[in-house]
Amino acid sequence: MKTVDKMTLGILSHYFRAAAEAMGFVLQRTAHTTFIKESNDFVTALLTPEGEQFAYSVAIGTQGFVGLEYSHFINQLAPWEEGDVAIANCPYLTHGVASHLPDYQMLKPIFIDGTLVAFAWGFLHASDMGGIIAGSVLPSAYELYQEGLRIPPVKLYRRGELQTDIQKFVLLNVRIPEKNWGDLSALLAALGTGEQRVKQAVAKWGLETVQAARGALIDYAEARARALIELIPDGEYSFIDYLEDDVISDMPVRIKVKATKEPGGSLHLDYSGTDPQVGAAFNLASNGRHPYLCLAIFGYFRSVDPTLPVNAGLMRPIRFTAPTGSVVNASFPASCGVRFALTQTLYGTVQAVLAQALPGQVPALGAGQATILAISIMDLVRGRRQVTVVQPMVGGSGGRKQGDGIDGCDFSQGALANTPVEAIENEVPIVIRDYSVVPDSAGPGQFRGGLAFQLDFQVFHPDTILTARGMERFRFQPFGLAGGGAGTSADCWLNPDTPGEKRLGKINSLTLDAGDVLRMRTPGGGGYGDPFTRDPAAVLRDVRNEVLSIAVARSQYGVVIDHEPDGPTVNVTATSQLRESRPTPIFRQFDPGPGRAAHEALFTPAVADALAELLYSLPSGMRYYAKGRMYERIRARAEAGATVTVDMVMGMQPELMASMGLTEAVRAQVASQGL
Repeated sequence: MKTVDKMTLGILSHYFRAAAEAMGFVLQRTAHTTFIKESNDFVTALLTPEGEQFAYSVAIGTQGFVGLEYSHFINQLAPWEEGDVAIANCPYLTHGVASHLPDYQMLKPIFIDGTLVAFAWGFLHASDMGGIIAGSVLPSAYELYQEGLRIPPVKLYRRGELQTDIQKFVLLNVRIPEKNWGDLSALLAALGTGEQRVKQAVAKWGLETVQAARGALIDYAEARARALIELIPDGEYSFIDYLEDDVISDMPVRIKVKATKEPGGSLHLDYSGTDPQVGAAFNLASNGRHPYLCLAIFGYFRSVDPTLPVNAGLMRPIRFTAPTGSVVNASFPASCGVRFALTQTLYGTVQAVLAQALPGQVPALGAGQATILAISIMDLVRGRRQVTVVQPMVGGSGGRKQGDGIDGCDFSQGALANTPVEAIENEVPIVIRDYSVVPDSAGPGQFRGGLAFQLDFQVFHPDTILTARGMERFRFQPFGLAGGGAGTSADCWLNPDTPGEKRLGKINSLTLDAGDVLRMRTPGGGGYGDPFTRDPAAVLRDVRNEVLSIAVARSQYGVVIDHEPDGPTVNVTATSQLRESRPTPIFRQFDPGPGRAAHEALFTPAVADALAELLYSLPSGMRYYAKGRMYERIRARAEAGATVTVDMVMGMQPELMASMGLTEAVRAQVASQGL
């Protein structure tokens, strides 16, 4: 095959990235729903005929799908013809290309004189895909069937002709068909833009050059990624973090990862010991290999080398062990609607691994969640429900050695834009009463975490249904790093600052009445470094900006602030005395906050490992039920004064099996068949 010189390859790298981004801007500017045209929950890319991304949009759209494997999707619909356009949304039938049902996936082949040169690809998040509730994503959904319409890979257009039977079937099963079709039409236009740009490239540089450049661009990104992995010291690094519950129970969902640097600039991420899939919508159908399992690695790549090409080559140096039937590699028909909450925990877990391997180069943990507030309001004229996303609520990022965290924006979700107040109030009949940062919400540190956000909005229609997927960090705070303090927790209230105020905690589904006000507060990011070494001038700046109280300045930072006629000032003498009188602190690389510490006092890492081993010895369909029974037994024995040990946990196995009607013979059969 023809080789491409470095100069031409550099030009084509920028050209094709620009082509992918042009696709994204077409989609954004012509979409119908606010979650696409304002919040940017979509992405566009160009694929090789075999299904690898050789160009990916960086300037616009989410960065969470770099390196997806499309070969199964493509092969299911072969042979392809000019004018074909495929659509799908099922995580299992696309082998992980779709990650939950609201994500429409579309593929369009690009032919030059009968030769398949590339595919234009894009996805967008639909604000409704049918299912059990408006907005489709209900955290407590326990199987995929409840989450909406499942679309296998199928051709929506054949040789340029719309398959109206498929179109009608899809649109009859969603609540906002006009807007869904508007978004899909915008995505179709975006794919057409990608097709035009590829054809223009062939006209300018020739077919052989473009064909050679596709693979060369992926190989080049892979080589650059391997060079960055080589900067990681040899060794094994591990960390454990949690989804703090699964909404339908108070059981945390444990994520355990071990990262091993391997020869040749390779990295192995092993998720053995992670909890089994859960009976709620927090599962990831990863097919054992998915960018969601390593997004923090991509963040490291781009931070160290901002010029790095972004395409499928970034995934090649990383291999995964993700046990089948685990929450990170769920089996059908596990529900997946809120998989993004799990993704944020995965991001933070891998981020903590990198913090061990590369001290000083990695920030403390940010909010680690993105609460997507979706609202359904009855259209009183048509008798149908309007469905839209009010706001993606993101908390602060973690502090870092170079500076404070970013307020209301987490590194793991930088592409997810907020919806302007004017846009959402124009879309649905609600009023935003407050949208602001929260004082005293940053994790303390030499460099503090980013501040949390707070949103108050009021509804004016009765029987308004609200779902809030991805609410997290109410119990387990974002960890502080290198002596920094943990971030602050999230919270939620109904009708705050009134006699009828009610603290809600996490929302599964909530019905609001006319006049109700909901207040949502996100977590604040963890701090980096000893707070008592923070520059007093930086503390004073926060006090003057009214994001830090004088009391917290004193208690968390050891800075004494005096009131003066011209405003607050630092009392230098009192600050020096206070800081010098502090007892020598115990340095902690990670400060997870009191919530996690309380949980792990009972469920120690060794006990949790034993529990995971026990659960995976059971049939997959019984594991979640068994986990609940084991938690009950362990907590009961702890309350009775017993010390919870590994032997105690493993000794409960016969009792557990008997309670589920499982004989030893059945267990042996399960083990032999790998169920």
